[in-house]
Amino acid sequence: WVAALAQAALWVLVPALFYTSPPGELAAALAIGQAHQLGSWRGPPLAFWFADFAFKAAGGRVIGVYILAQLCVLAALWAVFALGRAMVGAQHAAMAVLLMGGILVLSAPTPEFGPAILALPLTALCLLHYWRAVGEGRRNAWIAVAVTLGWLLLTSYWGLLLALLLALFTLATRAGRAALASIDPWAAGATAALIALPHAVWLLRFGGW
Repeated sequence: WVAALAQAALWVLVPALFYTSPPGELAAALAIGQAHQLGSWRGPPLAFWFADFAFKAAGGRVIGVYILAQLCVLAALWAVFALGRAMVGAQHAAMAVLLMGGILVLSAPTPEFGPAILALPLTALCLLHYWRAVGEGRRNAWIAVAVTLGWLLLTSYWGLLLALLLALFTLATRAGRAALASIDPWAAGATAALIALPHAVWLLRFGGW
């Protein structure tokens, strides 16, 4: 927690104090978010909605989006730690989180909040809850799988790849096939698709499909 919070504080303070304008395409993300549409030329809408909410919650200041970005990184690191603790123990899980501090995508680019930053915690949380559902047999974890996967599909089209990989892993493993005997994974898949349905409808109407 000390390392993760220190990194988060650093990447809130550095852009807040030294950036004269929003980095990268953050300004475009804020503009897209203000429109509150179900999609745009940059893809699914959830990250842009969150950016607009954080911007307005901070009184129209970009520091709100910087804080949101670091909350996403913290959530991703926590999910990695929780998954690692369940699989290999707390010490090795902590080592994994500390090593992740050296990964570029989790540090300097994070103030440029967008779909890639929001996808970090959603992907990690989806994998954590999937492990709890299939690896540990927690039936209520399927609800969290549905929500996180559905939100990921509303964040980035790469969520489709994760959904495909989870489906293949479920079919390829004994524990996964056993889980399919219950209605829970089927309901989770249907719920995730239902969450992403509004954007899919928008794509059919306005996406040139």
